[in-house]
Amino acid sequence: MLEVVRDCWSRRALVLALARRALVTRYRGTALGWVWSWLHPLALLLAHGLAFGVVARLDVPDYGAFLAAGLLPWTWLAQGVAIGTTSILGDAPFVRQAAFPPAVSPVVTTLATGAHFALGLPVLVAALWALGAPPSQALALLPLAFALQGALVLGLALATSALCACYRDVAQLVPAVLPIVFLATPIAYPAALVPAPWAALPALNPLGHLAETWRAALTGAPLAPASALAAAGAAAAALAVGLA
Repeated sequence: MLEVVRDCWSRRALVLALARRALVTRYRGTALGWVWSWLHPLALLLAHGLAFGVVARLDVPDYGAFLAAGLLPWTWLAQGVAIGTTSILGDAPFVRQAAFPPAVSPVVTTLATGAHFALGLPVLVAALWALGAPPSQALALLPLAFALQGALVLGLALATSALCACYRDVAQLVPAVLPIVFLATPIAYPAALVPAPWAALPALNPLGHLAETWRAALTGAPLAPASALAAAGAAAAALAVGLA
């Protein structure tokens, strides 16, 4: 674990340069450029809002704000893990060099996808304001939510990228599993709507607790201390496994 941290820290200039390159080249050559970083989350929010709020008609007060506060942070996690899984394979020519530790690749992916999400945060806050959740003092929780999710994404990306380097099937498995994880997590629906036989399952899902942390920060919803601790424990466990 310490060796991975030491390797990445000693090459922090390289890590930051590669993360910046990944961020800059993401929309290079497109007509709208960085505007896509705002259009993507808005389109995703519109699609899920229509599916769950209009078609399924979930009885949730201020459903638009509820959905946005949980859904858009999920995009960072999904992209970070999906791209991070194949990051070592993608950087194979560099990884073969002794000066390029394999852990650099998922670290770069986590930083780049996190920065991309951060660019869309002003649009998310503005959308929440329009949906009836104006900014409040709860925004002070944003650094906590950002740190917890960053640690979780990094830990998962480190673990899955290492597995993918040995077993190529992991590259196909992760994108197939992510939609299942999304539906199993109370992001597009509140945990209270889960039927009785499975009502206890949301409490066992650490991603649900992370979503509650984001909702507390972005909409001012109450956050139970146990939920914050569960999210922190999941982030710490994922990071420990990834660095192992």
